[in-house]
Amino acid sequence: MTPPADSDTQRIPGRYWLWLFGAAVSLLGDLTITFAIGWSASKHGGSVAGLILLLAAAPRAALLLVGGAIGDRFGAPRVLLISCTAMFVVTGALVPATLAAGEPVWLLVCLALVVGVIDAFFLPSSRAMPRLLVPPQQVPRALASFQVTGVIFAVTGTAVGGILVTWSGLTAAAAFDAITFGIMIVVLLILRTSTVPAPPSQAGIFKSIAEGLRIAFGKPLTRALLITMTLAAGLLMPMDSLVLPLLARHHEWDAKTAGLVIATRSIGVGVVSFRILIRGAFQRPGVVAMLGLFGAAIGYVGLSLVDSIPLTIAAAIISGIGVGAFTGHVLPLLMNSVERGYQSRLQSVIVLCQSLALVLMNPLLGWISDQSVGITGVCLGIGIAVALIGAIALSRRVIRTATVS
Repeated sequence: MTPPADSDTQRIPGRYWLWLFGAAVSLLGDLTITFAIGWSASKHGGSVAGLILLLAAAPRAALLLVGGAIGDRFGAPRVLLISCTAMFVVTGALVPATLAAGEPVWLLVCLALVVGVIDAFFLPSSRAMPRLLVPPQQVPRALASFQVTGVIFAVTGTAVGGILVTWSGLTAAAAFDAITFGIMIVVLLILRTSTVPAPPSQAGIFKSIAEGLRIAFGKPLTRALLITMTLAAGLLMPMDSLVLPLLARHHEWDAKTAGLVIATRSIGVGVVSFRILIRGAFQRPGVVAMLGLFGAAIGYVGLSLVDSIPLTIAAAIISGIGVGAFTGHVLPLLMNSVERGYQSRLQSVIVLCQSLALVLMNPLLGWISDQSVGITGVCLGIGIAVALIGAIALSRRVIRTATVS
């Protein structure tokens, strides 16, 4: 296998590390408030909780392409600053609102809708920032550093949320989230003088959206990667929220054991991300990414065959390593496959594709698991399907020969 390129091992600019600090802090706040909203909604029953989650997802999906177009038109840093300011105001106002009214359904519904709308503008611009802050050759390592951070905060964020909610419910979580967004606002204000903006898009919103879709699906490499990533996302992303919890119940394990298995899968992702951060990406990232799908497939097949907790953890780690290799090489390829002026629109397409894949596959996989094949049959089927996706993608020369520069 070809070793990392020399350019991959050069220093990442200091401005990126400053942004990563702010992004990590705000991510911790996001995970905390997400847990708090879900916990508050769950006390009103499963139907209400499901409705509130849907109300958060629906406006986000509906407005993502608009958010991406606006990010490229006015600049991702500016849109990100406005989005963070909006979240700071919303979460700050939520503190006195919950103190006065408690946590009624109407308040949770309003909160879900507002957060969903803000996310539609926040996510594309936030995900475009690494490409604007580092040279193309540094993108794999920059994204790897964010993935390592995400693994750490995926565990600690929920724990912090649990502590704050136990202490003072949604009020404490909202106050904490407001503080984290305040820190991110300060970071973005500092970066305003050091971030080189992408050339602004002068087209109207709808024309800008159409241009973004044309760029995303018009280039052979970008199109092939988007299709592969969407198909893989529908099978791999439900693992933590659906597959592993159902598998734990199938084996009659408790919630603590299920959480342990989920955490160890995240460790597998983090190991690969840390390796990319230290050594850089390989010169044939398309090949490595698809080999990662084979690794994830092996992990899923293992989950369908083993019964003991240690072997299940081992299979989850293998799957996590495969997922880390896939995302750690596909996402930089996608970012570098389009010009800087299209980054927010590209990210909006990526998030939308992933969201639509989850909307389709979550209920489908859940329904199949209730049939005679059970959740172990679902794991086996996912493993086979993911391996086929990797094999088909490897047959495409445009993926095999792709480079990050």
